[in-house]
Amino acid sequence: MSTKTILIFLFLIFGSFCIPLSAEDFTIRHFQSNIDVKSSGVMEVTETIDVFFHESRRGIFRNIPYKVKLDGKVYEIKIYDVTVDNYHYDVSRRDNNVVIKIGRKDIFLTGDQKYIIRYKVKKAFLFQENHTEFQWNLTGTDWPSTIESAGFGVFFDKNLNLTKEDYFVNAGAQGSSETFATAQFLQNKIVGESTKTLAPGEGMTLYIKLPKDYIVRPGEWEVWMEKYGWLTIAGILFTGLLGFFYRLWYKYGKEYPIIRAVQYIPPKELTPSEAGVIIDERADNVDVLALLPYWAHNGYILIKMIEKKWAKDDHQLIKIKNLPDDVPAYEKIMFNGLFSSGNEIMVSELENTFYETMASAKTSLKQSLNTKDIYYPISIRYQLMTGVFSFVLVAAGILVTFVFGLLSVGIALGLAGGLGFIFTNFMVKKNQNGVRLYQETLGFKMFVKAAEKDKIERMLQDDPMYFEKTLPYAMVFGYAKSWSKKFEGLLLEPPGWYVGPGGMYHAGHFSPAAFGSSFDSSMNEIKSVFNSTPSSSGSGGGFSGGGSVGGGFGGGGGGSW
Repeated sequence: MSTKTILIFLFLIFGSFCIPLSAEDFTIRHFQSNIDVKSSGVMEVTETIDVFFHESRRGIFRNIPYKVKLDGKVYEIKIYDVTVDNYHYDVSRRDNNVVIKIGRKDIFLTGDQKYIIRYKVKKAFLFQENHTEFQWNLTGTDWPSTIESAGFGVFFDKNLNLTKEDYFVNAGAQGSSETFATAQFLQNKIVGESTKTLAPGEGMTLYIKLPKDYIVRPGEWEVWMEKYGWLTIAGILFTGLLGFFYRLWYKYGKEYPIIRAVQYIPPKELTPSEAGVIIDERADNVDVLALLPYWAHNGYILIKMIEKKWAKDDHQLIKIKNLPDDVPAYEKIMFNGLFSSGNEIMVSELENTFYETMASAKTSLKQSLNTKDIYYPISIRYQLMTGVFSFVLVAAGILVTFVFGLLSVGIALGLAGGLGFIFTNFMVKKNQNGVRLYQETLGFKMFVKAAEKDKIERMLQDDPMYFEKTLPYAMVFGYAKSWSKKFEGLLLEPPGWYVGPGGMYHAGHFSPAAFGSSFDSSMNEIKSVFNSTPSSSGSGGGFSGGGSVGGGFGGGGGGSW
């Protein structure tokens, strides 16, 4: 083989790699943009895009920015009434663009296609002191394909006298002042076309200086509303909703005056769990957990601490007898949930499984208290209504913020909904019996917090079981450890229902303070297990907005799919 033949062969091989395969799966043969400019300030845009698909594609998508940055200022225009002739299409908003997706997922096209896109635009004029500016990016610069030819026509609904100094068109690379296009004013219209093929990243922008009053200018009230309108509406909305919630609470939820007087015993009509709810209007974890020492004192269970050398200490709950049939439903939920598989249960065995029982018991506890003669029924109904309405406000705030872009109104609705939830917690109003029970509970809480040893000693003389009876109530108040310490030197025997690790009481020398510390630690450990939930993993993501297109409103680009 001759040297010349070898060189030709190598040239063909390497040349084949250098021939660019079309990076575009379509070409825009012609892009025609016709715009009817109404003196009312509305623009009716019709884009006719002749596309040739080199390979099978479903259709095209068109991105049109509705937020544009000009001279350092961000303008937001309104794009609406979008239609596409003879094709299926979807319209959405993403990254400051109106996105028009044309075509069907299950239909593929090849060859020549003609897409006619129509939409209306408002607020796309710049009002200067002596004139009104029309700036419109006719084709957009974000197409991945070439635009072989482009034309435009801008039509006015009033007579105009424009000179050549009043309009010009740029065509070429984005950000440049290239003029590869023509423009001509002919009897209330400006028409023109590109004079070169527009490569990816190139486009065409038209500028027109219109008479000052050709486009109806917004009045002072409209300008003020544009700047502050939604903020004002948001403030009025928030104030009105806050006043509504306050009025509702004042009429149906405001409590009667409370008389604060120390009580030496807890209210007989309330269990520790119910006392925990009535004192703060919430069913907390500690409220249902207080059932353990409450049951233990009444002889239903035994609590045993299991000390471990190489692992975390555990606790064993032993059922002594069943609960009476007439106990409230929340007690049955907890008791049956603990001993569903037998009379003995290690607390560690309930890890990641008992949380649903806890949640159900708390809900039942709150419902049980609502059915007692404690609250006005109408206030309970309004509490439910207030909670639902608050949820609706928060959901509406999210909707108007992310769907309609009204941040100030969304924040106002969200804040009002959040405050509504706070009002919901205080909406239930106690009747006279409820006020009495609350005062007795509050009075006993005051005593538990500040009791003096001589008074406790007298209470023990009257009732040797006083400590065991009151411990669950001190627990829901958050004073179990400090309450136990107050009995130091007054108690000689520990509660028979709590079995600590061997040698804890030092051969019978019982320390209430040590017991209180151990008991409090045990209850916290049990609470941690009871509320543990299975671990879950997930992933999340976000999105970032793009920039705006230079050279006026409109523009954007598109692609195929």
